[in-house]
Formats: sequence, C-alpha cells, structure tokens
Amino acid sequence: MRKDTHSNPHAGVGMASVMMIVLVLALTTFGVLSLVSARADETLSRKATENIRAYYEAEGRLAEQLADLDGDLAAGRKQMPKEGSLTLTEEVQDGRKLVLELAGPGPGCGGRFEVLSLRLVNTTEWTPDESLEIWDGGI
Repeated sequence: MRKDTHSNPHAGVGMASVMMIVLVLALTTFGVLSLVSARADETLSRKATENIRAYYEAEGRLAEQLADLDGDLAAGRKQMPKEGSLTLTEEVQDGRKLVLELAGPGPGCGGRFEVLSLRLVNTTEWTPDESLEIWDGGI
C-alpha cells in the first residue's frame, strides 16, 4: 500500500499560530487605545470639575456682595443710581469673570435694585492655535 505524500496531518498548525498572533495583537491594540481614551476622559473630567468648582465659588462670592449691597440699601447706607446701572464683578479663573449688572429701582422692586444680567466674560485676548499643519491638497 502506498502512502499519500500530499496529505499532512500537521498542515493547519501554522495557520492557527498566525491567527492567534493576529488576535493577540488586535486585542493588545484595542486595550492600549482604551487606556489612552480613558486617561484623556479623566483629564477632561478633572478640568471640567475644576472649572465648575471655580464658577460656583465665584458665584457664591458674588452673591455675598449682592447680599451686602442689599443690606446697605435696606438700611439706607447706600443709594442705587437713578439712571444707569451698577456692575458687580468676581474673578472666576484664568482670565474669566462673572459680571452681574444691576439697575436702579424699578416698579415692584421695593426701591432696591433690579438684576439685569449675570454673565461669564472672558477677559483675555483669544489667540488661535495654528501649530497644527493641515494638508491642503497641494503637493
């Protein structure tokens, strides 16, 4: 009886090893990408938390200023301007401040003040980041 030289029982072992290596590399790549993404998310969350904390601390200080002004107006120690407005400001963080604009006594305000606006204002000049060179299609 003649043995068939074309059939090799170990022919599939090489392909299985290659597939296993590709699978391990793919899973490692996805793991590293997940780690990098998680670290970026953590950094962004910390910055957002710090910005929110600074905003609400500034808003609290601004509320204290407003309460002091309200007490002075109620006691008659201060007078609101009849025309124009009064502005209270409080620094938030890194070139940003809260601006509260008050108007003189209006109808139904009890002779004290009327809040016109509360806004967050950027006090620094914006400069675009042009450090990234983007391909414009030319050679």
